[in-house]
Amino acid sequence: MTDIKPQKQTSDPIIWDLPLRVFHWLLVLFVVTSVTSAKLGLTAIHERSGLAVIALILFRILWGFSGSQTARFSSFLKSPLYVWYSLRKLMLKQADDLSGHSALGGYATIVLLTICIVMAVSGSFSTDDILYEGPFAHLAPDYIKLAASVHRMTENALFAVIFLHLLALFVYFWRLKKNLLPAMISGSRPKAVGPSGAISMSHTVFGLLLMTALIGLFQLAPLLKPSLF
Repeated sequence: MTDIKPQKQTSDPIIWDLPLRVFHWLLVLFVVTSVTSAKLGLTAIHERSGLAVIALILFRILWGFSGSQTARFSSFLKSPLYVWYSLRKLMLKQADDLSGHSALGGYATIVLLTICIVMAVSGSFSTDDILYEGPFAHLAPDYIKLAASVHRMTENALFAVIFLHLLALFVYFWRLKKNLLPAMISGSRPKAVGPSGAISMSHTVFGLLLMTALIGLFQLAPLLKPSLF
C-alpha cells in the first residue's frame, strides 16, 4: 500500500490585507485625479476627489489601529536607530524578508499621509474668491486665506514626496532586486516573515464597508455648502 504524503504549503505569506490594498490604489487614483483636475480647472471634480482623499486618510488612521498586523502603526513605526540600521542594510545591499513596511518606509508612509490630509483639508476650507468655495469654507471664514496659502504651499511638498516614493521603489528594485509592487496587488510575497497581513473574511468586509461609508459620507459635504449665487 502506497503511503500518501501530505502536500506542502505552497502559498506565499499574506503581507497586506485587502482593505489596505484597496485604500492604496484608491489614494493613488484620487490624488492623481485631484492634481489633474486642478490643472484643468475642473473644480467640481477637484472638490469631490479631495473629499475622497480626506475620507481615505481617515480610514487609514482607523485601520492603523484595527487592521491586520502589518497595517497597524505599532508594527512599522520604529526608533530612529532602527531606521538608520535599515538604511545601512540597504546601502550594503543586505536584503531582508520582513513583511510589511521597512523602518524607513514606515516613516515615509506617515509623511505621505500627513501631506495628503493637510492638502485635502486645507483645500476644503479655502476659496478662490471668484467662483469656487471649498465645502467647509463657510465653517471657518476667518481662516480661508490661511487655508488657501497652506493648500498652495503643500503642492510642491506632495510632488516631492511622490517622487521620493517612486525613487524608493526603483532603489529597492535596483539595489536589492526586490519588486515591491506585486505584493500591493496580490497581497502576498514569497519568503516573507514577521507580522502577517492575513485577516478573516468578516474583518475584510468590515474594512471595505468602513472605507465605502467614509467616502460616501464625505461626498455629501457639498450639500451643506451655501450657494454663492
